[in-house]
Amino acid sequence: MATILIIDDVPGIRYIIGMVIKQTQLDSLDSPLDAIEAGNGTEGLDLLARYHPEIVILDNCLPDMNGSEWLERSAVIWPSAVIVISASTELELIARTHPMAVDILAKPFKLEPLRLMIQEVLSRVLSKDTSL
Repeated sequence: MATILIIDDVPGIRYIIGMVIKQTQLDSLDSPLDAIEAGNGTEGLDLLARYHPEIVILDNCLPDMNGSEWLERSAVIWPSAVIVISASTELELIARTHPMAVDILAKPFKLEPLRLMIQEVLSRVLSKDTSL
């Protein structure tokens, strides 16, 4: 089972992303994807250390830290691939300066592009793991 960590301070957004994750299937996986949720960056770092998710979906603007700070702190904990979501125009800068930020998604986002992005990133992550 692959795990995806959702970090967003808006419960409704976490719920919607969680539903998209649970409805996403990969041919390479026998079991469904598992979604875990955090409402702030600190909680997200704790869950990252505990569960070692394959992907993190990270809101760039959290109440206790921004996306760049979270990415820097998380790099020493666990090297998950990160999809950054934000209404900010700084998304390209984040993607260029943080190698863990593998994809970016602007808010507001549509569910189908999010689902396709999750499938693509997870396929890349899992193919790297099996080639080791």
